[in-house]
Amino acid sequence: MSDQAQGPQAAPTQAAPTQADYQALLAEVQRHSRLYHQQDAPELTDDAYDALLRQVRALEDAHPEWLDDANPSPQVGDAPLAGFVTVQHPTPMTSLDNVFGDEELAGWREKLARSLNEALGADFTYTCELKIDGLSINLYYKDGELQWAATRGNGVTGEIVTAQLLTIPGIPTTLKHEDGTPLMGEIEVRGEVYLSRADFEALNAQAEELGTPILKNPRNGAAGALRQKDPEVTRARRLKAILYALGKRDGVPARTQWEVLDWLKGQGFPVSAYSRRASGIEEATRYHADLLAQRPELPFDVDGTVIKLDDLHLQQEAGFTSRAPRWAIAYKFPVQEAQTLLEQIVVNVGRTGKLAPLAHLEPRLIEGSTVSRATLHNEDFIAGLGLHVGDTVVVRKAGGVIPEIVRVLTELRPENAAPFVFPTVCPSCGTPAVREEGTANTYCPNRDCPAQIYEQIRYFVSRGALDIRGIGEKLTAQLIEAGFVKGAGDLYALSAEQLSGLERGGDKKAANVLAQLQESKTRPLWRVVNALGMAGVGERNAQSLARTFGSLDGLMAAAPEQIEAVPGLGATLAESVVQGLKDPRTVTLLAQLKAAGLDPQQGQEARGELLAGLNFVITGTLSRSRDEIKAQIEGQGGRVTGSVTGKTSYLVAGQEAGSKLTRAEELGVKVLDESGLDALIEARRTAAEEQVAAEQPAEVADGAGVAGDQP
Repeated sequence: MSDQAQGPQAAPTQAAPTQADYQALLAEVQRHSRLYHQQDAPELTDDAYDALLRQVRALEDAHPEWLDDANPSPQVGDAPLAGFVTVQHPTPMTSLDNVFGDEELAGWREKLARSLNEALGADFTYTCELKIDGLSINLYYKDGELQWAATRGNGVTGEIVTAQLLTIPGIPTTLKHEDGTPLMGEIEVRGEVYLSRADFEALNAQAEELGTPILKNPRNGAAGALRQKDPEVTRARRLKAILYALGKRDGVPARTQWEVLDWLKGQGFPVSAYSRRASGIEEATRYHADLLAQRPELPFDVDGTVIKLDDLHLQQEAGFTSRAPRWAIAYKFPVQEAQTLLEQIVVNVGRTGKLAPLAHLEPRLIEGSTVSRATLHNEDFIAGLGLHVGDTVVVRKAGGVIPEIVRVLTELRPENAAPFVFPTVCPSCGTPAVREEGTANTYCPNRDCPAQIYEQIRYFVSRGALDIRGIGEKLTAQLIEAGFVKGAGDLYALSAEQLSGLERGGDKKAANVLAQLQESKTRPLWRVVNALGMAGVGERNAQSLARTFGSLDGLMAAAPEQIEAVPGLGATLAESVVQGLKDPRTVTLLAQLKAAGLDPQQGQEARGELLAGLNFVITGTLSRSRDEIKAQIEGQGGRVTGSVTGKTSYLVAGQEAGSKLTRAEELGVKVLDESGLDALIEARRTAAEEQVAAEQPAEVADGAGVAGDQP
């Protein structure tokens, strides 16, 4: 953790610390290091750990006689986990020293100049990179063939995770010269395995529904996934990697770190699109400021930047201290936290009946946006924090994005504050709540609970499911209150009279809603599977189930072992699907859908023509799978190809788009992100509707644009 933590400088230690004080502090740091690296269960935030470690380092620098080789302070990682085969890295994997401000960075540059006997007025060229908050790895190649991949471990010995690492896209198993001959000698390729923010959120949403443990942060999720004995479990986590360094480098034609990155990219390794070459420390400082501003929009967690001396010969000349290279430094991003008041805890009821607590906070501005809510996951999570309504709590954004309560300031707790008592009855219908055995989830068992029906319908008509935009929140509540629907399947039995008679209804709005319901009958199979609302089944898993079984009948007839074999599911989620398909509500819903005319087959989805005649290329890291985006484009008549040419209409680009983005810019090809693609389709849909409306009689055209009560 020493090079993963982030935070402010530690407060000064006591005026006259004793060796006993040092030993006590060292023991505490070692305990937290084991929790972080070996158990993936940190108790401290990274910045709090970093502050402790800086105190230890300061005491060691002031009192080197206190150092004990038999009981060292944490350097890199920790001892490899029991149960894994271990391997010794040919060259050690060291940590990085940290700085926290521009003055400290300038001070590091001065030390570097002195170590190289350079004039302090001179400066260097640097390679600047993002410091991804993930799990460090080392890939060892000999004579062009991958021999093993291992975690960093304690920096000298790591755990072999070759099969697990090869589930990550873009990891080559061979290295070659430009002429195709094997690259002889020994080469170590180093980088970081990470879990994207989008996948982290999706996995935690799935875990909440299934009642399995919540991932504390993307870094711990990545570490836990890479240490799974079953590579298929690792594959289901959708890990990614960025490679950025070499240990041994026999035969690599690189003289600078920038050329190392270029060589890695040429061999096919995934590399970061955010790296930059800097002429002088001022330019490196500007890079850090630029990336700090971009931090909330990055697709993965980062805790700073890394500034490296670019010249590899000068790196070798500068050498290492006892614990870190002199030629590189981690410039940590600040962790912005805020104290605020926990005003109340509201427990909502989800579509599966799960009781979901949400913290309502006194609003605070954190990293550019106002935070007034934070999820509390479940009863155990609240108990672990020891929350009392009225508490003063510390809130931060995990990775600069997701609001979370970090800790409670118990010293500021009001005298009359009482612990939050999790409800024993459903907040919506008053039915006694039930704690599901073996999980942390509490449910309302009442199938007719209005809150459940509301959430089920909202999910059914949502954009990722049947996409019926005319049925918004208000109309959903009206339909339930009027008794017209008791489940999503009842939507297809609605009449024009029922809809037009509602408040703010009318014939035009009713006709629009009925038209959208009719259109939804042509949705692809995966959308219908997703709309069933089975616990843990989101868009990606619904796509996998649709591809595997081909039809609703095929899915319903599947044996449990067939479902478990679906790529990306695994035993726990497969059991959830099996139980979900047996649920009487699912059986009833499927019967209603078939009666209404919905029985889609995989590969037989109705095609639109909104993108007809357009050619697309997809590249980069995206929040959805490329298969899904390709299906979206082809479903509207577009064509997806692999290379950017003069005939390419649009490039759909995510993060780290690489050479295809460069080529598109050279050719003047229009570039879209995912939201831009959605906007393009919607704009062409609107234009088509307006054209149709213009060709119809006036009394028909007047109602053509009514969009329902969607907010």
